[in-house]
Amino acid sequence: MEGTLRVTPEQLEAASSEFAAKGTVVGNLTSQMVQLVDGLGSIWEGEAAAAYQTRFRQLDEDIQKMVQMIQEHSNDLNEMAKIYRDAETANSEMAADLAGDVIV
Repeated sequence: MEGTLRVTPEQLEAASSEFAAKGTVVGNLTSQMVQLVDGLGSIWEGEAAAAYQTRFRQLDEDIQKMVQMIQEHSNDLNEMAKIYRDAETANSEMAADLAGDVIV
């Protein structure tokens, strides 16, 4: 892999935290929407109501998949930060082991 990294592990971890927080918000909003739709059952009956609830349940499943993907992305960012930090540590240790008096 070629290229220059222009991000720090701390920036990756910060982005990870943001993604996780947004995923939590999406999950909470979805729960509130489910409660609203469930509440409609007491005042709205019939085929249209059943079709709406069925469609919403499908949408809810899609949203839950999206929340899971957001969490996976957050985890991936944390893993990238760890790999980057470990590589930097290994490189620093190797550089420290190099002899400084090679040219005499």
